[in-house]
Amino acid sequence: MRFVLRSVRGLSLGALSLLALAGCEPAADQVTYYEDVRPILAENCLGCHTDGGIAPFGLGTYEEARIVSERMMNATAARIMPPFLVDNSGDCGEYRDAAWLTDEEIDTIAEWHRQSNPMGDPSTPEPVITARPVLDGDVRTLDPGVEYQPGGERDDDYRCFLVNAPGEGFVTGYQVHPGNAPIVHHVIVYAPSSAAAGEAAVALDEGQEGPGYTCFGGPRVDAAPVVLWAPGGGATNFPRGTGLELEPGTPLVMQIHYNRLAGDGPDHTTVDLEIAPSATPAYIVPIADPSFALPPRMRSVSSTNEYSLAELPITVRAYGTFPHMHTMGTELRVERIDGDGAMSCMTDVPRWDFNWQLAYWYETPIEITPEDTIRITCTWNTMTADETTTWGESTQDEMCLNYFYVSL
Repeated sequence: MRFVLRSVRGLSLGALSLLALAGCEPAADQVTYYEDVRPILAENCLGCHTDGGIAPFGLGTYEEARIVSERMMNATAARIMPPFLVDNSGDCGEYRDAAWLTDEEIDTIAEWHRQSNPMGDPSTPEPVITARPVLDGDVRTLDPGVEYQPGGERDDDYRCFLVNAPGEGFVTGYQVHPGNAPIVHHVIVYAPSSAAAGEAAVALDEGQEGPGYTCFGGPRVDAAPVVLWAPGGGATNFPRGTGLELEPGTPLVMQIHYNRLAGDGPDHTTVDLEIAPSATPAYIVPIADPSFALPPRMRSVSSTNEYSLAELPITVRAYGTFPHMHTMGTELRVERIDGDGAMSCMTDVPRWDFNWQLAYWYETPIEITPEDTIRITCTWNTMTADETTTWGESTQDEMCLNYFYVSL
């Protein structure tokens, strides 16, 4: 980073005042758009903040970035943007493909705004953008087969569509192709846990007019996620050699969150699944606290649950983490307590945002043994609630849930 304050150590206040009167007051090195800011935006922001992207404004040109520089400074300082919710500072693990700004990058954006947005040299070579991952091998497409027009009075519409599972095999990766990119905010594909859960999803679908059915908090049936996607990335590849086995004959549930603040019109989103005939079986394992009862009108209220793993037959490896709460959630944390009582962090979400439901993949898998205890703690702000809030699927309910992607 080029931003370095010039040293004024040793100068008295009187000397500093004279320097200022002479027009020589100490200043920071100039931070410019083309040399300093554009590479940060290209690497972390332009997947969404571009023409046709989900973001309501672009950041691809100097002028676009200049007029929102204060918003960028505030959003990055608060780590609201980029929307990478888990802590990637190193205090709670590190994650691959992390859209996480360093402190130096955040300071660069702030200083650019404070310096009134110097342009720099437009002939500066375009920044090199890391190639997005792609799928290869046997790729099969999940297609609802219809267009859907999001509607209703709210800007957000959550709709679940039933899609046929692509036959036998293991899902080893996925890629989402939004049909109407500006309004497709996230996509989650769920695999029902049983034939009965699949039949329940069919009944929900048949019970509502039009394509699919309304599904705010989740699929409204017992199911685990297979795909978790938000805009800005390419394909997601599961850890090498691992995969999620599909149950033949059971439909999958594709939940799409539409946000109409950035556009309107119908959508026809599809999802590609990479299928392998064999793989080390992986499992989506939930860790939850389903028994909380949250009093209303509380700025902060927390609940904790612990899972003893004494009945676990062998050590397993956790490759990824998928936190989930609803709109009153503010924080989520999962910790591992080993047999000696030592505690280590597995997932830390210091600023939960229901609008960004993502999968996060560890740089190094975490081993979990039969001697371990897993603790999940969630915190909510219930100031908008008039009654006690408990676990449930609806808008008025809440959840305290973290899935782990594990293999034996």
